Amino acid sequence: MLVFLLKSTACLAIFLVFYKLLLERESIHHFKRFFLLGTLITSFIIPNMVFTDYVDAIEPTTNSISPITDHISDYVIVEPIPQASIFDWQLLLWVIYVLGVVGFGLRFIANLLRIGLRIKKHPKFKENFVTKVLLRQSLPPHTFFNYIFLNQQQFEKKNIPQEVLLHEETHAKQRHSLDILIVELAQVLFWFNPIIYLFKSSIKLNHEFLADRAVIDKNNDRSHYQNTILLYLSHNSFNTHQSTGIANAINYSSIKKRFTVMKTNTSKKSFVLRSLLLLPLTALLLFGFTETRQIERESSFDQIIRMNLLDNGNVRLENESFHFNEIPKILKQDYLKIHDAKKIKVAINAIQPVHYNTITNLSKEIRTTGINLVEVFAHEVIMEESQFKENVPITPSTTLLNAKQMTVVGTDKGQEEFAASSPTSLPQNAAQKTINPINIKINKNGQILFQKDLVPLNDLKETLLKTNDHLSFDERKKTLRSVIEVDKNTPKNIIDRVDQILAEYGSATINIVGPKMIYQSSATREEMKEYNTLAKKYNDMDRNHMVIKKKEVMRLKNIYGKMSKKQRADAEPFPDFPKPPPAPPAPGTAKPPMPPSAITNIKETKPLAPPMPPAPKSPLEHIKEMADKGATFMFNGKEITAKKAIQVIRNNDKINIDTRGSKDKKPIVKLSVNPIEIEN
Repeated sequence: MLVFLLKSTACLAIFLVFYKLLLERESIHHFKRFFLLGTLITSFIIPNMVFTDYVDAIEPTTNSISPITDHISDYVIVEPIPQASIFDWQLLLWVIYVLGVVGFGLRFIANLLRIGLRIKKHPKFKENFVTKVLLRQSLPPHTFFNYIFLNQQQFEKKNIPQEVLLHEETHAKQRHSLDILIVELAQVLFWFNPIIYLFKSSIKLNHEFLADRAVIDKNNDRSHYQNTILLYLSHNSFNTHQSTGIANAINYSSIKKRFTVMKTNTSKKSFVLRSLLLLPLTALLLFGFTETRQIERESSFDQIIRMNLLDNGNVRLENESFHFNEIPKILKQDYLKIHDAKKIKVAINAIQPVHYNTITNLSKEIRTTGINLVEVFAHEVIMEESQFKENVPITPSTTLLNAKQMTVVGTDKGQEEFAASSPTSLPQNAAQKTINPINIKINKNGQILFQKDLVPLNDLKETLLKTNDHLSFDERKKTLRSVIEVDKNTPKNIIDRVDQILAEYGSATINIVGPKMIYQSSATREEMKEYNTLAKKYNDMDRNHMVIKKKEVMRLKNIYGKMSKKQRADAEPFPDFPKPPPAPPAPGTAKPPMPPSAITNIKETKPLAPPMPPAPKSPLEHIKEMADKGATFMFNGKEITAKKAIQVIRNNDKINIDTRGSKDKKPIVKLSVNPIEIEN
């Protein structure tokens, strides 16, 4: 709020200085009217403007990131939060502001009511487009919209000059009261801003210029009009009474400036030049007082697979633990059937210290599947001195390493610790700048924990500015990593607001992590209905005579990728599409001839031995295949889920298995620890 007030006040001041120096004494009064109103409104719009700059995602070549955890538990602060000050100055300022708004608002309403009472209680008559209200009080003539208020005695004795009446009719005809209402409302909201009062004074004075110009253009006698105003305003009664503040009234104090402007005639050339100066001025204000926010374009990945390195050296994926060697097989079965390997990214998280060799070996296993992009987030990475490199070229097969701390062992000094700033590399100036990672936790109640302190959401931005204050905004955009740890019930609006604040602060990347259910994808009911219709259509086709539409296949893959495991188990099996035929040879390309040796020896070759039969599938592979087809599983006579069936086989691979078809074309798989009796 304070930044907005300072920016808007600066804009108001700059526009007002421009007006006072270059426009006020010129005779371009209609242009000045719209300039004053336009700049008044623009001064409150410019500080709120945000220009969005979409940039390509920054490769994680920077140095610090907090460890990403798979879940966050509720945290309780037992000790009372220390208060920095007993007296809340912020609350006091808000109270003063609200009281000011209420006071000026009541004053504004009172002025409107006062005018309404004058119209209601006093005699009035309509003449042309205006209504003249005759007052018993000795007030100077003033106008509010189409109502002109005149002293009854002066009007009946015809002591009010025609020039003064024409002056007031001009106020009514040109709707000057509308301008006054706008600036009065701005004064109610920003009553503490002195520039508003100066704007109000300039707007009212320009109204007088407009009315004076209308009288002079009609009578064509400037001297007579000036003498009339001087004689009329010289009465003592008009010096001791004032009109209502929101009405246009003749003001004696502005006579000298008005007489000076009456003599001025601005040329068209001067008008054009002064108008053109507004362009660079507005551009300067836009550049200086607007906000530019850089947003990384969304990655083109179809899916990001998240893994966790465990203490025992295994990998946890989808809440199940696997050995390194099993990872390629799991990836091929569960992910690569649906998505292209080139459009999959694997994000690996290591909470405990991990050796560089472990990361390298796991990356190699993952790349055997065709997935190239692997990114590792680690708290501490340990490597041998011989493995340390100053610079590592980033290629499609480079593992992107983000570590809070890297420990190089085997040096003469024992151990040297560095902050990682690039994929498997360290910066030369790592010892010169320490970059503290941003780690924020939000519990289910929306409370924000930052650096072991509870921070109100409204104070988070100011608190962040005190962190890494030795870095510029551009340096933060290149080096700073942030992690938001959330609970499964954390309010989404709080997460989005914290994410926005971190982006405005200049964090290079922002990772939102938490329980698995937060990232659990699922398809909608409409999508499930569409998927089942399409899948059943292709499952009912003869595989040797399928008519396949590319749009429908892409739609099937898209919905299947969104579905949760339960949805996949309950839905129609994903159709077993045949492989596409090989591309035909290019036109004019002849089939390569067989070598002569092959032609001469065709009759002499012996028949080839029959191919070896494929190895039988393991029980676990068979169960997973049946799960993909939507089979119904029974264990010892009771129906169980596919996940439970897989768990049973993993615990005991000696289980008896019987697989049968059914009328609805979904197989039934019976599992039993006892021999299964087959019905005839």
